[in-house]
Amino acid sequence: MKLLVAIVADIDGTLIEGGNIASADKNLKKAVKRVREKRILFSLGSGRTFLEQEAFHNLLIAPDHYTPGEAILYEGSCLRFLGGTTVYRLGGLTREQITEVELFAAEKKLFSGLVHRAGNETYETGSGYVTPTFIHEGRTDRELLKETYRRARPILEDQFSFLSVSISADGLDLTAKGVTKANPLRRYAELTGISLDEIAVFGDSSNDMLILELVGKAGGLPVYVGNNPEQEALVRSYPRYFIPEQRGVKGSIEALQNMLSSI
Repeated sequence: MKLLVAIVADIDGTLIEGGNIASADKNLKKAVKRVREKRILFSLGSGRTFLEQEAFHNLLIAPDHYTPGEAILYEGSCLRFLGGTTVYRLGGLTREQITEVELFAAEKKLFSGLVHRAGNETYETGSGYVTPTFIHEGRTDRELLKETYRRARPILEDQFSFLSVSISADGLDLTAKGVTKANPLRRYAELTGISLDEIAVFGDSSNDMLILELVGKAGGLPVYVGNNPEQEALVRSYPRYFIPEQRGVKGSIEALQNMLSSI
């Protein structure tokens, strides 16, 4: 079993709760600091934009600076190393496709009751919706979100052959078919020379499952901090995994502490 060289972590539901990306749990910051002191690279892999994730990474590691090899995997379709300017784009919707989908959804009132996520216009390769409670109260109306997903997904995916509709901890994501977080991770491994069995991936929801599967089947370490029994059972089927007793942010802290104890 190879030692871990890199961590790639989801953000919402994994490192933060309620969408508050402007602050970080102090115990999480301590755990991330200790892991990075062991020369383990700490990258982020969320559906959020590069700028949002870059700011959160800076917040997590302050007052330290990024280490070469740390990166942002963003919107499920892009990769960019911290400190670099090159964007590795691995698919995604075009602006014209996003507009076409949005106009159709508005006409059919498929997302009535939901609102665009904060900063939706800054996303490069997709679009997304959240519940109003997420914007105003920092909590997600899961029943509304799931019901909208069940109603909208088949209609949209039948209408647009290029489209994939997925649900995460706090929102609905409209992306190009075939776009998953696993694609930027494969590219990350190729560019850094770090093999997948040397990588740990942290996730909590359905849009994390393919990236967890990628490292899990390769002998890396999938860390699942969600609450879905079926997803947990799938992670447990891999030869190597970690599922903490606690979930969400506390579970991620527990996982990082467990890694430190095994180094």
